[in-house]
Amino acid sequence: MDACTTRNTLIYAHDKYKLEINKDKGKLYAYDKLIFQGFAFKALMMFIDFCDDDNVRWKFQSQLTMREQCRFKERNKNDKEKTL
Repeated sequence: MDACTTRNTLIYAHDKYKLEINKDKGKLYAYDKLIFQGFAFKALMMFIDFCDDDNVRWKFQSQLTMREQCRFKERNKNDKEKTL
């Protein structure tokens, strides 16, 4: 997998797929055609799913675990509010 940065944009490429992330916006390309433009985390998840490669999933493991931790913290906070 190749990765590079241009100013604020992160670009990841694997086989025929390319992911561009700029702050909270993401673009996913397949065969040099835009197939998704929107929320960066959604684009990242689609990129991982389309690539279907453990090396790609490992590359983004820290982002995936961080996202899961945030969900659990938010859920616990909401549960505490309901019980009060």
